[in-house]
Amino acid sequence: MDQLVSMGEGNTPLVESTRFPGLHFKLETTNPSGSYKDRFIAAELSRLLLEGRRVCVATSSGNTGSSLAAYCARYRMRCAILVNSDAPAGKLMQMQAHGAKVIRIPQFVTSPEVTERVFALLEQFAASGRAGLVVSAFRYCPGGMQGVKAIAREIVEQLEGVRHVFVPVGGGGLFAAVSDEMQAIQPETLVHAVQPAGCPTLWNAWRDGVDTITPVESTTRVSGLSVPFDIDAGLALRTLRQGGGQAFAVSDEAVFAAQRDLLRMEGVYSEPAGAAALAGYYQAREKGIVRDRESAVCLVTGHGFKDPVSVEAAARETAGYTADAGNLMAVLDEVTR
Repeated sequence: MDQLVSMGEGNTPLVESTRFPGLHFKLETTNPSGSYKDRFIAAELSRLLLEGRRVCVATSSGNTGSSLAAYCARYRMRCAILVNSDAPAGKLMQMQAHGAKVIRIPQFVTSPEVTERVFALLEQFAASGRAGLVVSAFRYCPGGMQGVKAIAREIVEQLEGVRHVFVPVGGGGLFAAVSDEMQAIQPETLVHAVQPAGCPTLWNAWRDGVDTITPVESTTRVSGLSVPFDIDAGLALRTLRQGGGQAFAVSDEAVFAAQRDLLRMEGVYSEPAGAAALAGYYQAREKGIVRDRESAVCLVTGHGFKDPVSVEAAARETAGYTADAGNLMAVLDEVTR
């Protein structure tokens, strides 16, 4: 497919951890709208434009909508985006600033029943021909998801002999894309799935050794990874087993702690979903799955500005100071000790 749409997405940096030799962070935060979803949107909008579409509707926990809004603004397309009423303010602001029409739906994403009903209505609306349906999943947009596979190819080019890759899992499409491509080009690399314990669709099936993804009631506060039923989780589960990786369920507290570590110790400005891979890496080290100095990559999927509330919580842990010319030297002495 010809790539008609681009804002310079992809070719994101891989930076080494300052604390763990062998660990690297793939900074998808440097994509134009601040997340890896730009890779998907660029490919999917190229397809829609080739079909002559000028209007699209989408579902989003945040980053798909933010990316879609930015690219639609640039390519003069109209879009409507359905979100949960609790979607992070930073992502909603980004969508609306670019001119997208945002529709909030209570319990969408968190409730399997509400979510399935909304998707059924969206498919019906798209089938009428009035708009293209944009969902960052192989189930709905397999062509667009091909754009995400480039992450695996870039990692192989940037880090010779990488042994482990940790990928956050919400709907499962990102994991399926990275794992499938890695198996094709460098099968000795193990791609691991990291999912919130409060929304363990893939993890439950992997733990129980079953093939069916059972819907759950999502309780996670990591909004970007709250997908309570099977969109691409079944596909992700199959690629996980084929590739020999492991699945990790991490608590919200572990994710927020990993986010603070990225902010304070690595200088990486990440939203919570973007820190989930690091929480999985920690767990893998504790279990001896990753050895000291063994090469590993954590995907940092979304920028910190996406979820300002979580960043504010981390910022409050650092004291602020007020000074004037009379006490400035004393304050400087205090803060630089």
